[in-house]
Amino acid sequence: MAAGEPFTWEQRDRLERARAVAQARTGIRFAVRVGAVDDDPALFAERLLANLVGRPSDPAVAILVSPGQRFVHIGTTRGARQRVTDQAAGLAVLTMTSSFALGDIVNGIVNGLRQLADAAGPDPSASHGGPTRVLVSL
Repeated sequence: MAAGEPFTWEQRDRLERARAVAQARTGIRFAVRVGAVDDDPALFAERLLANLVGRPSDPAVAILVSPGQRFVHIGTTRGARQRVTDQAAGLAVLTMTSSFALGDIVNGIVNGLRQLADAAGPDPSASHGGPTRVLVSL
């Protein structure tokens, strides 16, 4: 996909499914924005995160990708920072930019989301359900 071209419906669907899976696996709200940013990327990410959660202690991650400006920025709320470290975010950026260099923005973002979700791990507050012991009658 050339810079400036819109995503196809299938690409948007794939990105949304990857975002939803990362969110469901981790309990962290994820937002992905692709396009030009008129502001400082860190400030833009902070505003995006503020609109995404009710409190800074709520876990959220914002991924900003601007192919035309040639940058990727990952921002986290205070509530997500323990689970998505700067190191994990840096590795995800490296993964994404490797795909971007080959012209594959969608796979780059999908793989970056997967990597961030793997780094964060499962939602620690989620009930994993299922029995704690099994009773068998013969």
